[in-house]
Amino acid sequence: MSIWESTVLYLIVFMLTCLFTYRADKRFDTNKRTAVFLSVIAVLIPSVLAGVRDDTVGKDVLEYAVRTFNYANSAASFSQMRQLSIEPVGYQLTAYITSFFSNNAGAFLFSSQLLVVTPVYISAYKCRDKYPMWLTMCSYMFLFYNFSLNIMKQSISAAFMMLCCLFIKEKKYGKAGVCFAIALSFHNSSVIGLMFIIFALIVTARKETSNKVVLIVGFFVALVFLKEISSFMLERSLLPEKYTRNINAVFDMNTNVYLRINGFNFHVFFDWIFRVLLVLVPVCLSYKVDKDVDETVKYINMIGLIFYTYVLFAFKTVYGNRISVFCDIFQILLVPELIKVFRRKKIWDRVSSNAVIISFMGIYWFVWVMIYGASASNYFKFRF
Repeated sequence: MSIWESTVLYLIVFMLTCLFTYRADKRFDTNKRTAVFLSVIAVLIPSVLAGVRDDTVGKDVLEYAVRTFNYANSAASFSQMRQLSIEPVGYQLTAYITSFFSNNAGAFLFSSQLLVVTPVYISAYKCRDKYPMWLTMCSYMFLFYNFSLNIMKQSISAAFMMLCCLFIKEKKYGKAGVCFAIALSFHNSSVIGLMFIIFALIVTARKETSNKVVLIVGFFVALVFLKEISSFMLERSLLPEKYTRNINAVFDMNTNVYLRINGFNFHVFFDWIFRVLLVLVPVCLSYKVDKDVDETVKYINMIGLIFYTYVLFAFKTVYGNRISVFCDIFQILLVPELIKVFRRKKIWDRVSSNAVIISFMGIYWFVWVMIYGASASNYFKFRF
């Protein structure tokens, strides 16, 4: 399919997902059974598209997903598969269970996406009193859906870490622990995601500005010693072994790796500008109208932005997004906060404000994903 045909396909899926989410949101208070049914459809739509995509849609599909699923199909038991594959246990188990129902790798791609969209949808439900569920799902579709077609394991992990944070805020520590365990089973770097979340929660809990400043300064100091901290975590197996080569490459400026930026790269600069806007615009505008955003979500997003920016400019690489993704995914809870800065009493006010927010995200998605092909999913191709 051409870029334009792919764009239309994605937009139809995005629209249908948001439509069914909108209808479900309206039914939760009056007819919960219907709401659940509509929610299932909303979750299935993007998952089905992910499942019917060709193995070339997403850079890592052939390298990780197809290979892991082939191991699952050939293994006589899960223990035998554990010996064949070096992937995280959660990813292996998902592939192994899926192989009982189908021998087509598309089923595994469907299952993987389902494990991303489901916690995102639950998070949208939990925040429905602050802003409409459909807007949260719309934010996910524009800002992260295409990337989840590429970095599948980490997308699952990040989605469950976001849900973990919401459970922590509700003081439901048992459910938070389950979410973290699932996230960890798909990607060891979720440990760093938990550290970011805990740090944001601690900053939020501090009432005095001076205490917040001390903690934030401490975070900047930690960034300065990022290389030493990364080495410490690698030595204690707190990061995947494959990170050894990647981290060494990041910190060795003489190493020319595929994520190293040589000279000015307009594509990366465009992405960075929008990363800044997607965080600072909601935060600043909310302050302007004296309607603060969720403090924890605000700090998590700012931590991710600072971390990515530091790694980008200090080491000339975009590899920082493999860690900041645990913060970046919270943009889908931050961007909807923009509705608070608009007057939304009349229907036209609501339409206009929604149009501004969607356009804001849509421009980023179309240019970065569809034109620049950031996630290698801009040319969609069906597997059949």
